[in-house]
Amino acid sequence: MRSRLAIVVSVVGVVLLRGAPGQAQPPAGGGRVPSASERYGESDTRSWYRDALAWDAAPVDLRFLNRGDRPAGRRGSVRAVGDRLVFDDGTPARFWGANLAANALFSTPRQQIASQARRMAQLGYNLMRIHHHDSQWVQPNVFDSRANDTRHLSRSSLETLDWWIKCLEDEGISIWLDLRVGRVLRPGDRVSLGRDEIERAGGGLQGFDYTNPDLQKLMIEFQHAYLSHVNRYTNRAYKDDPAVIAVLVSNEDDYTGHFGVLALPDKNNPVHNQIFTREYQAFARAHSLPAARVFRTWEPGPSKLFLNEVEHQFNRRMVTDLRELGVKALIATTSYWGDNWLTSLPALTDSDVIDVHSYGKSEAFRTNPRSEANYIHWIGAGQVHGRPLTITEWNVQYPSSDRFTAPLYVASLAALQGWDASMIYNYAQVELNRPNQVDVWSTFVDPALTGMMPAAALAFRQGHIRPARSSYCLKLDPAAFFDRVVSPNTSATIRTLIEQSRLTIGMPATPQLPWLKPSEPKDAILVTDPDRDFIPQGQSWVRSDTGELARDWELGIQTVDSPRTQAVSGWIGGKTLQTRDATFRFVTKKAVVALSSIDDQPLSSSRFVLITAMARALSSPNGRLPMLSEPVVGTIALRTTTDGLDLLALGRDGRVVGRMTPTRSAGALTIAIPTGRGTHWFVLKASEPAKDQQPAEAGPGD
Repeated sequence: MRSRLAIVVSVVGVVLLRGAPGQAQPPAGGGRVPSASERYGESDTRSWYRDALAWDAAPVDLRFLNRGDRPAGRRGSVRAVGDRLVFDDGTPARFWGANLAANALFSTPRQQIASQARRMAQLGYNLMRIHHHDSQWVQPNVFDSRANDTRHLSRSSLETLDWWIKCLEDEGISIWLDLRVGRVLRPGDRVSLGRDEIERAGGGLQGFDYTNPDLQKLMIEFQHAYLSHVNRYTNRAYKDDPAVIAVLVSNEDDYTGHFGVLALPDKNNPVHNQIFTREYQAFARAHSLPAARVFRTWEPGPSKLFLNEVEHQFNRRMVTDLRELGVKALIATTSYWGDNWLTSLPALTDSDVIDVHSYGKSEAFRTNPRSEANYIHWIGAGQVHGRPLTITEWNVQYPSSDRFTAPLYVASLAALQGWDASMIYNYAQVELNRPNQVDVWSTFVDPALTGMMPAAALAFRQGHIRPARSSYCLKLDPAAFFDRVVSPNTSATIRTLIEQSRLTIGMPATPQLPWLKPSEPKDAILVTDPDRDFIPQGQSWVRSDTGELARDWELGIQTVDSPRTQAVSGWIGGKTLQTRDATFRFVTKKAVVALSSIDDQPLSSSRFVLITAMARALSSPNGRLPMLSEPVVGTIALRTTTDGLDLLALGRDGRVVGRMTPTRSAGALTIAIPTGRGTHWFVLKASEPAKDQQPAEAGPGD
């Protein structure tokens, strides 16, 4: 009954389009903008779908995207060539991935690992980061629980990781390995220097490792043991496996921003303070800098020069050891994360890639870039000129009500900016077995995030969205770079350019840091003012210079308008929104509706189109599963020259649960959704003999 009722749609408040593609005219009259909860109104979840996304199956099968990379590593290692990643065979490398962390690694039943790797490939992933393998709160973890130290690795845990890596590689999914995440000292670890100070801070290595040689020796010892381990299923050491594309030395562990204060006198760490004092005074003398300002690590200025030097010396030791060990993979030292200023970027250039972490919150589409940054701007601030950019952590996590807008937003801006690899945090952090409770950091059962991944993967990995036409480089002189706080929070240039044109951050020539290679942006427009607003006055929307992406912050709507992906996202209810080939009219107040070409042809002539329609998803009472997801109700008019297209509704396991033939009028197909037994995924496909209850093939040959 639900599918028949959905065909008759009453759309109210139809509005006219204006300058930015797909952007509707804001309501007249002004006045107070209602809150998100007021705009959503009361929600009767009794009509919502229950368990629309299976935990152990995928509604769409995109394994064909990995066909040329099965097994992963067949194209050779991944290298950084300028600001791009390429395989050894010269093929450009572009990764859409996730994190596989903690108990998901070591507690998932063996029989589930291969099937989950297959599901990841079906959802469009081709990269998984192995994370929280060493954290104390994870039991078992990579360390031998029988030992009194963290110097002996668990044979059984390594075998489990071996199997994960083998199964992922078989599905064409590459691997990112972290080296230090949450390691905590045990009594048998050979650390004497400042040990009581480290244990008083919780026993972790973060921050202390930059100046403590005992910790550095432990870390190097682990690098050798972990990366020299031979996978029993691939017969290759991790360091020799081309499918292991990158390693991260130390997670979220920068000295330049977060941990440069650990050794200050008021932190009660006298041993580390003694090392710090000796080093900052020597740096001040060597460069004729005022020691009092070098000391003040919480402020911009000479202190940031010193902190970068300390971090660089640590990086040089760790990276040199990895290369001498024979590691060919990309190396990232640590990440740009947690509201870092641009002054944290110089030491990160010791890496082959600049890695970024960024987390968003609800209503990101409503942020006015003239005055406020959202999580996309923080990602873009890490794009150092001439270096590839990776995002090992991003999320707008549960229970953010509009997290369903995030995957396509990230994918579209990653494509515009030319970012190289993106990984949501996490695919799973809990064991991958039949779950009964929502986990904030596990997305594999969340239709709002995981349900959008196929559309996002197609848009990013198949190049549906063009890179920006113009490139800008924010290149500050050393005084402006180091002596003031510049970040997305303070820089209008960063905020207003990210969604328009390519933006990179230039490194200044800095005599005190002779190892820092200054940027020479010959291929970009030079910008020297971090406060410049690049959006015309009076305009409440930002549009990419390709014309394919637009976001109206007054309406809270993003549109994607390319030949092969067309989508409307945000507060779309009650409006008429138009892209080059489609008109969207929806009742559901806030949703994403995306048309994605699966056969890589323009939507106007495609014979295989994925339609994704996603809105809110909530847990059952008390955070229990199954999840309840809101039906998205409305119509799409798709202008197409292809005849004989059927609309197939896909169930939680990809099987066809409904079939209908859209009506054609004036060269357009009218598609009313939902149809079939409540679902968020549909395909338009050239007519074939009925095969209901059979999986819908998502790509030729799979």
